[in-house]
Amino acid sequence: MSSAPLTPPSDIFCAPRPVDSLDGCFFTHAIDLPGYGTMPGQWDMRAAVEDCLGFVAVDGKRVLHVGCDSGFLGFEMEMRGAEVVCLDGADGRAWDIVPFPQHDAATTRRQLDQHLDAIRRAYWFSHRALGSRIRLARGTATAIPDLVGPADIVVMNQALPSLRDPFRGLHAAARFSRETMIVTDVAASRRSWLRDLARLSRRPAFFVPRPHRPEGWGTWWRLPPETVREILAILGFADSAVHHHRQPHLGTPRPCYTVVARRTGPTGDDPDDELDEAR
Repeated sequence: MSSAPLTPPSDIFCAPRPVDSLDGCFFTHAIDLPGYGTMPGQWDMRAAVEDCLGFVAVDGKRVLHVGCDSGFLGFEMEMRGAEVVCLDGADGRAWDIVPFPQHDAATTRRQLDQHLDAIRRAYWFSHRALGSRIRLARGTATAIPDLVGPADIVVMNQALPSLRDPFRGLHAAARFSRETMIVTDVAASRRSWLRDLARLSRRPAFFVPRPHRPEGWGTWWRLPPETVREILAILGFADSAVHHHRQPHLGTPRPCYTVVARRTGPTGDDPDDELDEAR
């Protein structure tokens, strides 16, 4: 691992925010909070947490949750006995925005800052309501501070589409995992898979941005599970399996997949070190 942390040691972990009101909160995932009831969210994974985790037991494990959104999955893992560190303290400047020439990136980043702050408020509101002990570290999927420390399990839940370089994101996260990588994402529908099987086998990854759709500035790629398995095998996690499931998104079930990959090789090099050498 690189010897240079992303931020000074005293600034790796975010101080808990005293959010005691739902005003300004945005929940990416529905969650049940004691004394408040159900907080609706874009996704509702409450009935299928084990599907998202690929039925991996997290009790007694140290888990690094990369890209925690409003915190639902991290809180669920904590309730299942895991010691959880969440990573998602970055602002809009760290977001990989597709650079459409007709797009006002500065305005988008300001709006993104406001949106991310609303998600963070929901995270800290839930954190307080649940009496959680999870720590939130500042960083991104491609720039994880070393002082976060190693984990038994690294979880990446729907984090890959927003990365310009998903291989780099998996590489950066995988070096922290001593045992298992869990990667969950949205899949193509079963009908689409059957209809386009031959084409899909020749196109293992889908580049999402299109010149005539500049509103799609936040999504770069759709990676089929077999591509994720191949990448993780290169990174030393050759023993892997795929679990397919459906998760409600805005009331409509969406096909998803979870790749569970076990470490079979040594910890890889830091991708930041490789970039430094290339320069």
